[in-house]
Amino acid sequence: MKRIFTLFILLLFWFNGSSQPEHSFFVIHCDPGFAHLFPKLRQMVDSASAHNVPLTIEMSPQWVDAILADEQKLQQVRQWQALGHEIGGHHHSIFHCFWDSLTNYTADSIALYQPAGPFCDSGTLRSNMQPFWDSLDSLCGDSLMLTWGSSDNNPAIDMYPGVPYRTDGGRTDPAQGFSNPYIVTHGPTLLDAQVYGPYTTCQIDYFFIDNLSKVNAVKNLYLDTGFSNDYAVVGVVTHVFDFNGNPAYFYNWLNFIEGKGCKTVRQILRQSGCTVSAASEEEATAQGLHIYPNPARSRIFISFGKQGRWHLKLVHPSGQVFWQQSIVGSQAEISLADLPAGMWLVAVREETGGATHTEKLIVLKP
Repeated sequence: MKRIFTLFILLLFWFNGSSQPEHSFFVIHCDPGFAHLFPKLRQMVDSASAHNVPLTIEMSPQWVDAILADEQKLQQVRQWQALGHEIGGHHHSIFHCFWDSLTNYTADSIALYQPAGPFCDSGTLRSNMQPFWDSLDSLCGDSLMLTWGSSDNNPAIDMYPGVPYRTDGGRTDPAQGFSNPYIVTHGPTLLDAQVYGPYTTCQIDYFFIDNLSKVNAVKNLYLDTGFSNDYAVVGVVTHVFDFNGNPAYFYNWLNFIEGKGCKTVRQILRQSGCTVSAASEEEATAQGLHIYPNPARSRIFISFGKQGRWHLKLVHPSGQVFWQQSIVGSQAEISLADLPAGMWLVAVREETGGATHTEKLIVLKP
């Protein structure tokens, strides 16, 4: 009878769902101005690898440039990727006290919105975002650039176009590190007659940790099943320069989180079913729209799901329209022979009315 009672209590506990989050992720922000700390980043990755904790390493333009300019560093990154670590993009916009000097905002906007103060180091305009997007593609290589982390009041303007995954969060409340994957659409945003977005991303959140007090605050919430049971994911983020100051908090968190569903951001969002491709597919299914194959080499086929008059565009992420055409019918075959390899956006709109459906297309060359 005692055994039956014990089993009943365990089953009651199970069906009440009292448990911690299924997944965890750890983001490393490589901020502008600290690319010289690459050896410290190596220590962080080595330690995480020893604990079987794959990292999502979000790199600012300065880090990307420094790595691409040094073959040894690039090969080190390739080794990290082979071990399961993810490389993503990190951007400090003009609204950030430490702007990374790239933006699609105009000079007037930069002057208007840049924070001022004795502790800010906002830099000066270096270029628009396109060189950063291009260099990220080179750095990420075969794994593609799929995760984006940025600090921006209007994310669509500087966001990597078509990126499927985004991280966000805060540093004021450890509860910010607990989330369930969700879908957010950024834009469309109009700036100087240029429309940026809409870009739909699947998102999860993190909490900034840089000392033992913050680590313990997240741990306490994680262990409080009355709170953490409502969330599928716990995530934290730290900076390389924080680790450089006093790394004890970093090792403490690795020891705690080891074996607790540790994955990269892209792994979690892919496995959760909350992906942009899934969101696009749901929207496309409603319209009867299907674009295939993707990635593609020489041609793509588009099924509209019904007869109609359709306006198609192939658009570069910078906004340049490479090709557009009106098509009458229920399907189309599009040659990619003259389209350079890389990432493109396919925009489809029914000319008799309706929303534009935009899908990311990866073009490969033989």
